[in-house]
Amino acid sequence: MKSIGIWSLDLSVGFLLTRAARTMRRALDAKLVGWNLTATQFIVLTKLWEEDGISFSELAERLDFDTPTLTGIIDRMERDGLVERQRCSEDRRVVRVHVTANGRSLQTEIGSLAAEVDSAALRGLAVTERKELLKNLQHIRHVLGA
Repeated sequence: MKSIGIWSLDLSVGFLLTRAARTMRRALDAKLVGWNLTATQFIVLTKLWEEDGISFSELAERLDFDTPTLTGIIDRMERDGLVERQRCSEDRRVVRVHVTANGRSLQTEIGSLAAEVDSAALRGLAVTERKELLKNLQHIRHVLGA
């Protein structure tokens, strides 16, 4: 990697992380094509499999999505019968997102696909290197305020 001046894309942590994330998302998209899902929809489903009935705002916060982005994703998933929105009876301002039976059935079929992509991405790294990578990624998020 050669550097031009003080900063170079080839040495940029942000640029390399973005490229790696896009590459991983494309790999997961390719695995999900048979289920007519995107990697982003899969991420939403995964969070809902963990926390079914979470409020829309909590879901957006946990996934680090802005409201318009998540609204579009949930709209498509609701149209496809994977999730449904319900107003909270205690506080009508709160909208909860629930996985439907159809969305829940996908958990056993596709629940491990992201793990397969992770394994492929980490192939060749020792267990200690994998742990260190995860620790370093969490550190980056922490120090930059996420």
